[in-house]
Amino acid sequence: MEITFILVEPAREENIGAAARAMKTMGFNNLRLVNPGNYLGERALATAHASTEILEQAVVFSTLNDAISDIDFVVGSAAKHRNVKDDSHWVGDLPRILSEKGASVSSVAVVFGCEESGLSNEDLALCHIVSTIPMRSKYPSLNLGQAVMVYAYELSKINLLYSRKKEHKVTEAEYAVVRQRLTNILTDVGMEPKIQDRIVDRFALLGEEDISLFHRFFQKYSKPKS
Repeated sequence: MEITFILVEPAREENIGAAARAMKTMGFNNLRLVNPGNYLGERALATAHASTEILEQAVVFSTLNDAISDIDFVVGSAAKHRNVKDDSHWVGDLPRILSEKGASVSSVAVVFGCEESGLSNEDLALCHIVSTIPMRSKYPSLNLGQAVMVYAYELSKINLLYSRKKEHKVTEAEYAVVRQRLTNILTDVGMEPKIQDRIVDRFALLGEEDISLFHRFFQKYSKPKS
């Protein structure tokens, strides 16, 4: 599973450099930037220290939609629960959620917003799930580099979980077919859009075994929408 970190409109050079350093410390190299500040500035490179190649190889996009166009599963980070998605998952749950998807998801992106306001509701709506870092403070606050480090640490556990899996392997194509057939059925029965979105959001949490079960069910009892 290839994991990419995406920073949306990061402004401070030090934060961009710290994010790159956190990524490399935990074994990640893929960085994408959306309308960034000077990510190759002197302070960014100094903060990145021995991780400057991550900044130099970062790919820049003008919109988040473009940045995630080739990504199978997108996780949006938020400081607290947002009403854009009904479910919010602790960062510590991500290794389990992602490892259960197995071969149905080959690329994952974790998206972080700008330092001042985080991700917009529009950006969060583009994500499959929203994740938060649980904190005891009444006014939780981590800078961008710290947040990336927490996520990078938790996601570094995925390889360990993968090594323990012996489930049926679901392909990306099977996952896409099941998701589309579910969407077609919800539309056919006249499900109101808000509830339909809720069901599809929950579907994104299913693991390989569940997706495989749905795939076999739809193969036998359903036909693709013409």
